[in-house]
This record gives sequence, C-alpha cells and structure tokens, in this order.
Amino acid sequence: MPKVKLMIRQLDANEKSVVELSERCFDELRQVYRPTELAVSNKNSAKSEWSCFGFHVDEVLVGVVEAKQVGSELQLSSLAVASSFRQKGVARKLVDFVVTQFKSINSVSVWCVEQTGNVAVFKALGFNVVQRFDSDFFILSDGSKAVEVQLKQKITA
Repeated sequence: MPKVKLMIRQLDANEKSVVELSERCFDELRQVYRPTELAVSNKNSAKSEWSCFGFHVDEVLVGVVEAKQVGSELQLSSLAVASSFRQKGVARKLVDFVVTQFKSINSVSVWCVEQTGNVAVFKALGFNVVQRFDSDFFILSDGSKAVEVQLKQKITA
C-alpha cells in the first residue's frame, strides 16, 4: 500500500485551489446564513493582515485556515475542510501547526455562526465558548440575525 504524503504549508489566500476549496465548503453554509455587505467589506479590507495555511494530502489541498496575531492572541478565520476529509483530524492538525508558526501566543480565538453546528467542532478541538450574541455581520436564510459565537483555547508552553 503506497504511503500517503501529508503536508501543511503557508499559501497565498488567492491561490486557485484555496479559493475553490473555501467556496465549496462555504457554499454548504450559505444554506444556513450569508454575510452582510458590511461583513464582506470588512473581510476584503483586512485580507492582507491574515496568513493562509493549507493541509495537503498527496499534494491535494484538503483544508485551509487563515490566522493573524493580535497581541498574544492568535485569531483564526475561514477554516474549511473538504467534506471527504472531515472528522479525520485535518482541522486539529491545521490549528496545531498554525499555533507553532506564531511567537508568544497564549490563546487562540475563533468566531462561528451558532446555527451551522460548528460550535461543536471547535469544542471538540479544545475551544470553550466565551461569548455569543446576535450578529450584525451574518443573516440567516429566514432573514433573522444569526448568533455569533466566540470560542477560545488557552495555549500552554
């Protein structure tokens, strides 16, 4: 049986494979919610502040996440894993690797929309809910406000 080659590396967020994987994964979530114009504008204007990392299996991109350091906190955004690779440790390996790429981090923070079910994913990765509120950035498919949840994980040296 041939050995599977795994690799995580920093990528350009505009690379075709990154954009395609993100679009595929987030298209599923668009059945639940969509970003407001303000959210899209904020994301586009802050794009250069984020570093993008990709998880490859046999040179095929199967997971991505964006990260930026703010003080001693590492913020994660846009975590996406190809559906056929979910629940196989890809998200955990990506998050663990990304933490090693930044200095003097004592916590990792991520936001998600509660109605997607992704809070459970981040809890399984060791994150804890620190706040939740009605969002000004995301609208549910029925037109009501989504609930945004911030989760954090403490990092110990």
